Amino acid sequence: MSFSGSTDLCATCFLYSIGKTGEQESKVYAKLLCHLLNKQLKIPPDRGFVSFFEISAGNVGWNTTTFA
Repeated sequence: MSFSGSTDLCATCFLYSIGKTGEQESKVYAKLLCHLLNKQLKIPPDRGFVSFFEISAGNVGWNTTTFA
């Protein structure tokens, strides 16, 4: 994967949530995820994107059903 014209370590993260992904929560989660990526995978915080998506319970399947 290339990021800003470089093939150095980088990441793209997607966080899907049934609720709890407001603007303030996303800031907290972004900080936590960037720290985790840096600590565990040595990916600098400026070498990745984190995208947040709030989805309805009916659009998440698990164990032969949905959360709705």
